[in-house]
Amino acid sequence: MKLFLISVIVWLAGGKLYAQQHLADSISKVLQQEVADTIRAYNLVMLAMYTEPLDLERAHRIYQEAVDFSLSKNLDYYAGLALYYEATPLGLAGKYQLQMENLNRAADLFLKTDHPSSRRDLARVYGDISGSFRSMGKLDSAVVFSLMSIAILEGLMDNRRVATQCLNLAMIYQQLNLPGKQKEYVDKGLENARLAGNPSALMLGFLQQAGYYTSIYDFQKAKLYADSATVYYSDRFDFSLKQNYFLLKAGTFQNISQFDSAVYYFQKAYENGKTAGSRWNMTEPLMQIGYIHLQQKNYTDAEKFVKMGLEIAEADSVMVFMKEGYGTLSDIYAGSGRYKEAHDYLTRFNTIKDSLQSEERKKFALDLEKKYEVEKHTAQIQQLEAEKRIQELSLREKILIIQSLLGILFTILVVGLLILRNYRQKQKLQQQQIEKLEAEKLLAATEAVLKGEEQERSRLAKDLHDGLGGLLSGIKYSFQNMKENLILTPENAGVFERSLDMLDSSINEMRRVAHNLMPESVYRFGLDSAIRDYCADIHNTGILHIKYQSFGMDTPIPDLSVSVSVYRIVQELVNNILKHAEASYAFVQITRSDSALFVDVEDNGKGMDPDVISGKGGMGWRNINSRVEYLKGTLSLESSEGRGTSIHIEFPLS
Repeated sequence: MKLFLISVIVWLAGGKLYAQQHLADSISKVLQQEVADTIRAYNLVMLAMYTEPLDLERAHRIYQEAVDFSLSKNLDYYAGLALYYEATPLGLAGKYQLQMENLNRAADLFLKTDHPSSRRDLARVYGDISGSFRSMGKLDSAVVFSLMSIAILEGLMDNRRVATQCLNLAMIYQQLNLPGKQKEYVDKGLENARLAGNPSALMLGFLQQAGYYTSIYDFQKAKLYADSATVYYSDRFDFSLKQNYFLLKAGTFQNISQFDSAVYYFQKAYENGKTAGSRWNMTEPLMQIGYIHLQQKNYTDAEKFVKMGLEIAEADSVMVFMKEGYGTLSDIYAGSGRYKEAHDYLTRFNTIKDSLQSEERKKFALDLEKKYEVEKHTAQIQQLEAEKRIQELSLREKILIIQSLLGILFTILVVGLLILRNYRQKQKLQQQQIEKLEAEKLLAATEAVLKGEEQERSRLAKDLHDGLGGLLSGIKYSFQNMKENLILTPENAGVFERSLDMLDSSINEMRRVAHNLMPESVYRFGLDSAIRDYCADIHNTGILHIKYQSFGMDTPIPDLSVSVSVYRIVQELVNNILKHAEASYAFVQITRSDSALFVDVEDNGKGMDPDVISGKGGMGWRNINSRVEYLKGTLSLESSEGRGTSIHIEFPLS
């Protein structure tokens, strides 16, 4: 299976999203408007990413525009994000040097910024650098950067991503033929997936276990773990997770020679790539199906499927797939006796292979030469030292005594330092455990408070609507009946009508208060419609010109508590604008991806000092932060006197 590991590491490390044309068009319209610098930088990155499967060259130009704009506005985080996302298509095109330059620049920018997501994204960059080294055959460097990524993610207690990186590292150890280390990190990945309670990580972990047992020829256990992975598979997974599942599952069946099942899952991978419009992920399964037919000596079908994959790879100039396609076609033609064509494709294979690896061979040769010179010089020094020791034999005993004493002293010092280090390490681990428990208790308390608050709001809304609302409506009905049976002077009739109008106003106000306490539209119509109606109501009052737009909100959010919390956050932010900002314009945007929800709220008001609001914010601001922390989100605020306020919030959905 020639391409299998390449595709899996690309998707595990990158995890990028591919959108339809209408999403790219929608973001282009946003960029034509006057928006905050952070929103513009972020949307440029999203536009480039969505444009990749549609027009790769244009996507590269937009990535560069995002980098230039972000750096001109001192937005290091968004410049790093653009460089990071662009690295994956560069690697697939065989532009390894440019890919590595992008990843190194992204890492430097993430290290400079204090953006809440910078540490997480730095870990992702290290993971991709590991993948790049792996694709170039530098497996020792790949191991180093995987371990760096895992260390950062463990510090962030991000069990889900720790699981993913451990599984990547296990595959590197598989290539190094170190089954013990491979098993160690597969087990560690599964353990972190269980801690995170993440079905996708558990699915990939069980598939990696299947790969491990296949590599040691225990096919019965390999099949057992592959079946266990199926339990955690869901059609609701995003494109990249589905592709990983299909490819890993197909690889397991191919390794145990169950070719019909392998072809079935490669066909599913092809259809998944075609549905998402990802041409790279259509190429891989087609070539693998062709390779299986080659193994079965079915040369006609083998040629058909490999050529289908090559047609896509050549159109997109994806040299990695072109190389493997030419090599497989050479084997097909050699097996079917078409030796001239086999030689032609072998020549093409070697040409691309030399192009991709020439720089690596040069560097490898230089490294060998340096290593040889160092070893030769070391041998010469050792020979001279041996001759000198023979000549100074009479002094050796004294030197040995001194060395022994120094060795004992050094050993005592090292043991003492190790004991001290071990003690400090235990203290650190205990402190981390205490902090973790405190964080869990705080989250539990926050959850209880928020649930209690929603229950109390619901009770009050019901009491107002059913109790006071019914009472006021009854009074109105009684007054209307009295009006028909009373004889009133014109003046008293006017007073009576004004009283009925005031009663109508009271009923409407009571209903508005009850709706704000428990927004029924969130439950009935979903988050997108509820926020849209709320913003429209504010706009229609004429107090504030407010605009709302959303992307990717066609599918409801499964967890209703998330929708209610996000609605409360937006409600509180807009109320703060009305009360304090003295603004004439506000902008609210909700963007949903397969793994996250993004909330942006901006106004053109008088602004504020971010340090002051973070340190001395009122109850409303504390409620916002509590809900963000409860949903494990991150909040960033940008504001200055007289220049308005921009708030960006990210919530994970998986």
